[in-house]
Amino acid sequence: MPIAARAVGCDYLAMNRDYLLEFEAILVGQECAISRREHDWLFALSGDGDLAVSVPWRVVSQGCIEFGSEDHGHLFGLSVPVDGEEMCRKLIGNRLVTSARVDRQTADLTLHFGSTIRIDIFNNSSGYEGWDAGVDAGSESMRVIALGGGNVAVFCKP
Repeated sequence: MPIAARAVGCDYLAMNRDYLLEFEAILVGQECAISRREHDWLFALSGDGDLAVSVPWRVVSQGCIEFGSEDHGHLFGLSVPVDGEEMCRKLIGNRLVTSARVDRQTADLTLHFGSTIRIDIFNNSSGYEGWDAGVDAGSESMRVIALGGGNVAVFCKP
């Protein structure tokens, strides 16, 4: 069974903290501006954080998959290729994250934007890192990394 979270570089006295629960709470209330980079996608968070995603992800809305990260740049019978950044602006806009959940076995990450829109991020490797987030956790900064095999590493720095 994968380790749910490992704290590295944090206070020994704080080892009883639930770092993933804190991370999920930090994401709530933030906006995400999603942009494509050469080898991954960047989710810029409104609270001075970011989430780099190198694995497949999708936007689910209206009861179906509205956009998948692998759709970017493909024609699908359209007159112009799918623009993933534009699709995300259209689907998510300036909506706030209303809930966030890291799967404790797989390190998949789900972000909900109200009751009808969500982003599913799939940690799809037993060896490679799937996503990497850096957030402000009040008096410290927190880096959360989805490791291969479903583990999660958490690094905290004052």
